[in-house]
Amino acid sequence: MRLNIKNVMLMVMVLTITACEFSFNTPEEYFDRAALNSNEISRFGTYYFEGYQFYIKNVSGTAGMTCEKYLENSILHAEKNLEKVKNLRPTSATKPMLDASIILYNYVLTSYKTEHLKIAKMIDQHEPEEQIIKALTALDTKRYNEFIEKYNKLWKLADVYAKDNNIEVKKMPF
Repeated sequence: MRLNIKNVMLMVMVLTITACEFSFNTPEEYFDRAALNSNEISRFGTYYFEGYQFYIKNVSGTAGMTCEKYLENSILHAEKNLEKVKNLRPTSATKPMLDASIILYNYVLTSYKTEHLKIAKMIDQHEPEEQIIKALTALDTKRYNEFIEKYNKLWKLADVYAKDNNIEVKKMPF
């Protein structure tokens, strides 16, 4: 009888452990998903479209890649990365960084799906350059400073987090 009770207790413990999610993310996973992946959305406004022009001119096999299609790909990547951030379990040490990352991704995605999309369509439709420049200037005037604030806030938090967790961060010379 005693052996059966032990077996039952063991089974209950195993079921409890497997039913609960006990996985914790490493500091590197938090940093990579919340901050490092945000480099994919670091080109915003006029700089985003300069990135598209560089891509078209310098990457083989891009013939027929419209600006709108390029933007759709950027949106898909940003949405996937945002989901990765949202799927992280916040801790007291990671919550500010995760929140800043989510805010940044939402801000960028909103603009990508509206103002950036409008400009991408203008480029694809070969509208006059003056109109495209005017639209880019309006976008930068309206949204760029706020983007930079959100981006810098994330990276300020990420730099502290990386230092506190002995994560080496190499900065690109821009």
